[in-house]
Amino acid sequence: IRRPPRSTPLYSSAASDVYKRQGYINGCFEATELNQVPFTENMWPDDVKRVCACVVDAMRHSMSHEKMLDNAAHNEAVLIAISTLPVCVDEVMASKVDKSEN
Repeated sequence: IRRPPRSTPLYSSAASDVYKRQGYINGCFEATELNQVPFTENMWPDDVKRVCACVVDAMRHSMSHEKMLDNAAHNEAVLIAISTLPVCVDEVMASKVDKSEN
């Protein structure tokens, strides 16, 4: 019996992507906490992680993992992070307000 080609990645590659994403989020969170970045002053640690997840997702949708690891693409990655950070902070803070109103 012939099967059609898979249109979705194998479980192992999907799991690998989750671990890579989580690693980037944790790295962002640790760097943010270590450097006491000003936007975190009114945020709980979970909020900071949500901001980091938002920025990481923007990068994942803009660059391949291989490109993210390439030092030559460093400036592009920084530009994406700088551009999306304010939007991500606003989204996280707005979601907190929405939750408190309900």
